[in-house]
Amino acid sequence: MGALLMRRLFALARRVDVRQLLRNPRMELGRIMVWLGRRIERVGRNTGSGHRPMPDWLHEEMVALAAIEPELLREGDEPRRFGHASIPLTNRPGEIYRELVESVGTQSASHVLILPWLVRGGADRGALHHLRVWAEALPAGKALLVLTEDVASPWLERVPAAVRVLPFGRIVGGMALPGRVQLLTRLLLQMQPAVIHNINSRVAWQAFAQHGLALRQKSGLFASLFCDDRDEEGVPTGFARSHLRDSYANLVTVFCDNSVYPNIWSRELGVPRQLFSVLRFPYDQKVVRKEGPYLIEGPARVLWAGRFDRQKRLDILLQVAKSMPSVGFDVHGVSELGRPDPAVKEIRGLPNVVLNGSFERFDDIVRPTHAALLFTTSWEGLPTLLLDAAAAGLPIVAPAVGGIGDLLDAAWLVDDPDDVAGFVARLKDLGHDQALREQRRIEQYASLSDGRDWSTFVKTLQDIPFYLPELPAAPDISIEQGRIQ
Repeated sequence: MGALLMRRLFALARRVDVRQLLRNPRMELGRIMVWLGRRIERVGRNTGSGHRPMPDWLHEEMVALAAIEPELLREGDEPRRFGHASIPLTNRPGEIYRELVESVGTQSASHVLILPWLVRGGADRGALHHLRVWAEALPAGKALLVLTEDVASPWLERVPAAVRVLPFGRIVGGMALPGRVQLLTRLLLQMQPAVIHNINSRVAWQAFAQHGLALRQKSGLFASLFCDDRDEEGVPTGFARSHLRDSYANLVTVFCDNSVYPNIWSRELGVPRQLFSVLRFPYDQKVVRKEGPYLIEGPARVLWAGRFDRQKRLDILLQVAKSMPSVGFDVHGVSELGRPDPAVKEIRGLPNVVLNGSFERFDDIVRPTHAALLFTTSWEGLPTLLLDAAAAGLPIVAPAVGGIGDLLDAAWLVDDPDDVAGFVARLKDLGHDQALREQRRIEQYASLSDGRDWSTFVKTLQDIPFYLPELPAAPDISIEQGRIQ
């Protein structure tokens, strides 16, 4: 036995390239470990092929214990598979981790914001507000933005110059979710930032759920949630439903842009209501109030804008447009993820509908002929599109869904998102009644200015324990533009 062991050790020594070991010890040791793993696997295959079969007593014990622990033998499984288990050896995760560390650089980050991507959308718009606050409050480079998915992020150009960006998703590539979670967790544990804030990243939510206790030892964990989604059966889905119960005990707070969903999640998920902080996003565009008579140039038209998907209820838009054949509808939007809504084809064929593509700025699609914005939806937080419509002075017709009631008078909202007649009645009233249009415009301006300024947003964040150092006053309400570092 001793002689055999010595022969194996000499064989291993012959595999070592001393020059390469001195030049790059990590790579050479990795190569040796891979070779050693293959040798072990070869021995294991020989062992598992019948040279040393599993003892009968062990086979019987495993079958008996399977009744107590179902994971031991799953359906269609058998004890024989435990005769040999190969150990895969690869240094690829280590190489990826080294690349992540090099990309972060040597400067420590005190605040880390984690997003899946940065695209056009309400949550992404809110993330930019948080980044701007950090850029104003922290020394340059102390804030780090981590993008966990390998997809294009066209809004990266809006990130403040003082914020560093880690393209985590691009670096890890096609690695499966468990590996991505491990890499992100290890990176955060090594960085030990004061604040880790997750907005809609599945990788980060999984890290919070599995490793939140470890992460919270050196970092305050924060998250943002906005509303539930719904599946094809109408069942609530989303990160609140899938991850919040496993994570909330380790979170400092969960930000929400509306006052409705914190109550829903507390009631239905058993999460303490005090965990949530309602954080109204500031309106980040210049508001020029329209004064005087609300006159319409020519026949009144209705504007609709949004995504062409199941949430935005194109079927309701179709029925409303059919019910008002003498009124023109200007529809702006595109299909994004998933199947195109089948109602789009019918909408395209209606003579009173003009179907347009996507848009960059809401102001670009508002016309003097528009009497109202029709907003159809089945579930929402507080869509930023409605803030844009209020700022443009365009009366909004919307259902009493999610956080929409935080902006619009509940008595004006359509109670049921399926109530076609309710939408039609309000649109007709706005088309015929100039005084009503002016009243709705004034009330929307008032709601937009109530607690949606930059200073109120900053003050709310300052009042959250551990989230911010003391900040200077910042009167400017526009998002700072900057380069990416």
